Amino acid sequence: MNRPEVLAPAGSWETLRAAAFAGADAVYFGGQSFNARRNATNFDDAALEEAIGWLHARRVKAYITFNTILFENEWKDALAFLERLCRMEPDALIVQDIGALRLAHMAAPGLHLHASTQMAVHNVEGVRALAKMGVSRVVLARELSAHEINEITSALRQNEGPCTPEVEVFVHGALCMSVSGQCYFSAMLGGRSSNRGLCAQVCRLPFSVPGGTGHDLSLKDLSLIREISQLAQMGVASLKIEGRMKRPEYVTAAVRAYAAAVRNKPVDEEQLKELRALFSRAGFTQGYFDGRRGRSMFGIRSHEDVLDSQKAIAHLRVGTVETRRIPVDFKITIQAGTPTVLEASDEDGHITESIGPCPEVAVSHALDNLTVEEKLDKTGGTPFFVRQMQVQLDDGLSLPVRELNALRRHALEQLLALRTQPHSIAFAMPVLSTKRPEAVEKQTRVRLFSAEQLGAADFTGIDRIYLPANVYAHAPALLQQAANSGLPLGIEMPRAFFGSAKALAPALRGAQELGVTHALCGNIGAFPAAQDAGFTIHGDYSLNCVNSASLDAYMEAGAVDCILSFEASLRQISRIAGACTGLLAYGRLPLMLTRNCPLQNGQHCIGHACGGSLTDRKNCHFPVVCGAAGDCVEILNDRPLWMCDQQEALWNTGVSFLQLYFTTETPQEVAAALRSFRRGSAPSGAFTRGLYKRGVL
Repeated sequence: MNRPEVLAPAGSWETLRAAAFAGADAVYFGGQSFNARRNATNFDDAALEEAIGWLHARRVKAYITFNTILFENEWKDALAFLERLCRMEPDALIVQDIGALRLAHMAAPGLHLHASTQMAVHNVEGVRALAKMGVSRVVLARELSAHEINEITSALRQNEGPCTPEVEVFVHGALCMSVSGQCYFSAMLGGRSSNRGLCAQVCRLPFSVPGGTGHDLSLKDLSLIREISQLAQMGVASLKIEGRMKRPEYVTAAVRAYAAAVRNKPVDEEQLKELRALFSRAGFTQGYFDGRRGRSMFGIRSHEDVLDSQKAIAHLRVGTVETRRIPVDFKITIQAGTPTVLEASDEDGHITESIGPCPEVAVSHALDNLTVEEKLDKTGGTPFFVRQMQVQLDDGLSLPVRELNALRRHALEQLLALRTQPHSIAFAMPVLSTKRPEAVEKQTRVRLFSAEQLGAADFTGIDRIYLPANVYAHAPALLQQAANSGLPLGIEMPRAFFGSAKALAPALRGAQELGVTHALCGNIGAFPAAQDAGFTIHGDYSLNCVNSASLDAYMEAGAVDCILSFEASLRQISRIAGACTGLLAYGRLPLMLTRNCPLQNGQHCIGHACGGSLTDRKNCHFPVVCGAAGDCVEILNDRPLWMCDQQEALWNTGVSFLQLYFTTETPQEVAAALRSFRRGSAPSGAFTRGLYKRGVL
């Protein structure tokens, strides 16, 4: 069983050094753009190159974050950055945008690609799908339980081969309320997209549910320090610490604790107390990992927590001493009449040679092997330790100790400099897609939340009606009636199915029995699950598709068309729209996909029938719905997107279909909205135009 690596965050030089000195095996950090922590200090190009070299010199891997979605007009700068980055030889690129993944793999096949947790991968189907696209490691969603992580790693081991990806798991730090990559709250409320590295941390603001605490979207921080042995046994390759916005003291303490844990060293209560004090929200949780979700997972950062942090920071010393982790072999030749020669070599094949003065004939005490070995073995203050030493020493010679020390220092300095030098990763600038074929026909599609919503509306002229998979499992009679009447039914795959797609079999079978042949997929893991069942694949909005390269990637994965992200403006959409693209035109947009129902922080959540809502500081009510998204709930916007009277603007982008997204509406409200859409009616109540005009930062 291989020891998992300890992967530390760095948002600045101070935290990067702290991580390495504390014993991290790898560090992840980002440039000035295209990373999910744009508010961190981050690194410009010169600092990136220096940091990568500095880490490599110390046998610490450098993973570069490139984990935001990219708009079409950003490709020139993004690809130029990747080309420069390949000259710096990072150990891996962490990617969210599937288009960036596709182009990076095309341009630099030798660059290791890690799928960011922002890709919301939470099942073995998703891991395997990304492996086919060139991914060498997948950062799993934080919401997985131990059983589900093991289900994924066990399935990968059963078919292990040279292209089997590694699995990385978050073990410490902040927990987002939403599944990563599936939060649109910050974007909708203030135009700051979490998919673009500018999350406003809406979940830390006051939101209340009946009987709750008033901060019913705020989770405690994660800590799996007690579960490291179990994760190692599962075959998890990397243990990730969250915190690129955190202080060096936090990184130091977290890395020290986890570096000890992976080496089976005891982590005592004092260390745990220190971790809690440095940063936590009313303590830690491992609720997702244990499968015990609910009120115990919620917490806020109190005034007492802040005071504890200040005290802990004042007492903790950030390491400034090198961790000796690189074995070096010395060979020294001290012979009469010739200059002294010290050869140093490391395990990566670097060799240096240092020349010293000629030894003199000893007058009183001759130099001996023990003295030579003792002086050369003093590698403190460097990242090296002596593995082997070969001494060739003639009898009766003398050489000042200071010369031996100077030879050692010079040899190790040279070796460190050699280890810093990058070996460029081959990069060939990829060719971007040309404009897509224009739409030859315009379609209207509908997504319903329940079978009951089929009851009152006139669906004449609707080209497809999607219903969630759980509906096919629980309401076959109503669906049979709809199918018999000729309605063009489709199945919406759940946005979340943790571990694997095995539990979806009854719903997929029920849809097939009704003659359904089309599936709407909002997660990469849904693609193979639906394809294996024989469905035609359509991409949903939650794939976060905002550029042509992403469209190409999803088409290559099997989709015939895709709903573009509602985070893109109409101007941005017009750059990529065509015959295989669509837009949402109506509906309460999902703002969060979460596995921990906020209602559980108040009154007991009673599942599919709860029908609750969140209330913010302005007394706006955000519906909380469950069932359609699998083992998750969705928090919806307090008002619907209304583009019924703006259809011309949508069609003018060049898309080929519009989709109406129904959630909490009654059957009568569904019917009324469809009539309004056909008439192009203006809204009569509270509404939003979404982000189609203003876009996101």
